[in-house]
Amino acid sequence: MQTRFGPDDEASYERVRDDLIVRFERTPKGRDLGWVAAGVMDFKWGYLDGDLSQWRSEDIAEILLGLYPAKVMLDPEDLDLIPTGFAAFLRFLSHTGVLSVPSAHSAAELVEQIRPHFHAAALDEANWSMGKRLMTAARAEGYETDDAQSLQRFMEDFNRKPFEERDALLGPSTMLPPGSGPTGDSIAPLPPIALPPRDELEEAARAALWPERVRRLVEFVGDGRPVTDTGKLKLADGEALIEILGTNDRFNPEIGDRVFKTKSTVELPGVHSTFLIALESNTLALRGKKVVPGPNVNVLDDALESLYGLWLTLFRAIGPTQMRYRDDNYGFGWYAEDLDEAVPMILLDIYRHGPMEIDEIAVQIWTSLLDTFDLDHVSDHRLEMESELVEWSLRLAFDRLEEFGTVEVHGVEETPSPYGGTPERSGGAIALTGLGKWVVQRFASRVTSAPIVGSLREATVDELLAAASDLPEAEAAAEIDTWADHHGSDAATLLVDALRSAGETGRGLALRALLRIGPDAADAVSTMTGDPEFDQFVTIWQVDTLAADADDMDCGGDPDRFVRLLGSVIEQWGPEAAVSAWAGPAARTGGLPAMLDLVWRVDRAETEGVLAAIGTAHPDKQISKAARKALFKHRSVG
Repeated sequence: MQTRFGPDDEASYERVRDDLIVRFERTPKGRDLGWVAAGVMDFKWGYLDGDLSQWRSEDIAEILLGLYPAKVMLDPEDLDLIPTGFAAFLRFLSHTGVLSVPSAHSAAELVEQIRPHFHAAALDEANWSMGKRLMTAARAEGYETDDAQSLQRFMEDFNRKPFEERDALLGPSTMLPPGSGPTGDSIAPLPPIALPPRDELEEAARAALWPERVRRLVEFVGDGRPVTDTGKLKLADGEALIEILGTNDRFNPEIGDRVFKTKSTVELPGVHSTFLIALESNTLALRGKKVVPGPNVNVLDDALESLYGLWLTLFRAIGPTQMRYRDDNYGFGWYAEDLDEAVPMILLDIYRHGPMEIDEIAVQIWTSLLDTFDLDHVSDHRLEMESELVEWSLRLAFDRLEEFGTVEVHGVEETPSPYGGTPERSGGAIALTGLGKWVVQRFASRVTSAPIVGSLREATVDELLAAASDLPEAEAAAEIDTWADHHGSDAATLLVDALRSAGETGRGLALRALLRIGPDAADAVSTMTGDPEFDQFVTIWQVDTLAADADDMDCGGDPDRFVRLLGSVIEQWGPEAAVSAWAGPAARTGGLPAMLDLVWRVDRAETEGVLAAIGTAHPDKQISKAARKALFKHRSVG
């Protein structure tokens, strides 16, 4: 009896499997458990080594703790039947001569030892694949999972749900471990961010290169196409797909007067990479010696969802750099895994701080690699070559992300290569697109705080300030800035008009927003000139926007104006800024000691805070002492 089967031995495998199932079910221990035997054999052939005469401990553990929990939907009452049937089937194989008695006994004993762990793993939703999560949800909501039309209706309903609900069902992204980055560092909360409207995001996702390639590949596969013995696309299909997918691959390339025959679709990187991404994302699947539509094929109907899933697949299962070195037999890609682990953290840094220079990123990564790997034995010349190769690979990784529509690279200089072919690149910066911000926010929000703002962009100014007053300061500022961008040139006037009716917190938020708007708010801010309540803010705004000089900061010996001005500075930027940058210039006419002799008499709420700030933070001991005495007298009078 044949017991070892390759990917193309589907007919032979199924014939032997079905024969073993029938014979197993005729035994007392196998009655009604043929479905378990079929399941474990299918896993052995489809996912492991296809050898039914070898059941290693790692095979058994993978089936019970990996494949079954991830892929098979089981009713609770059937859970215990899996290890029972598996152990019985292994002992049955010894009676058929497929396994030796000692091997069968040892393997069956291991199944029994794993039984309680199997129960826990099967019930832990963290182990479930995306397909199993979807099918479980469909069944729970009353859809017939064995009915194609019913399942299609479920997917359509699922794709209309908010992303938060979909993420809750599909589980957290495994791109980054919860609460930490790939390097093990804790990920600090991210700043609030405004995202483009959904229709703009969907348009950008539909325009992205890689999701479109996967969609075209799935259409090409149709109901199924044959693959090679090693599970690769056939050469004729690969040649046709070069044009269909729009890759730059060369089939049977001519170099000089020689033609180099293409022997495998692996030599067509654009076609093969699309095939890998489709397989790893389960939009396509290998079934024996055919490639067929996978369990996630319907996700391609949702532009955003499919882009996000394929983007995660690129990082989780392939790696933008490792994709290049997947069949590297010479060690050129020794750094590929580390580089791929660094890219998500680079994207988080761009999200947090804005565009980054590519040369600087390359230096940081190379420095990290030198710390990680022992390269003391490598010559300086070789190290220089390796560092250039790392930068080249980094730029290729950014190319892939640009083709996903999630980053944009600009300012790159190209020079002809001394070796011919692709020009050498240097310089340039990388930034996240609106779609890229959406993608990074979505995966980062699973492991750290990454608030989205923009829900108030259509609110009235009064509604805006009232709502923002209840938000954390950074989130409130981002929400107001998004609102201001949406209202354009009218924003500053609306904010100034709302100052008198706003609460104390809302007024402070509005004033700081006017400072951030800067020179474009000049006309609106000028309407507050001469107003005793806001005149001091006009001075602050003018200084901040470089529209004032030192004389404008001088209060001319007026203690009331001095208190109002420094009090406003404290409100905007804190006591240290008020003391270090404003106290001296504001008291320039008579000097700060003389001003302190007057300030303690000013009957305003801000007086105590101004004197306390100078008494605590001023570097001149005499002045700080004078401020503390003035504060004492002010409190005594009060």
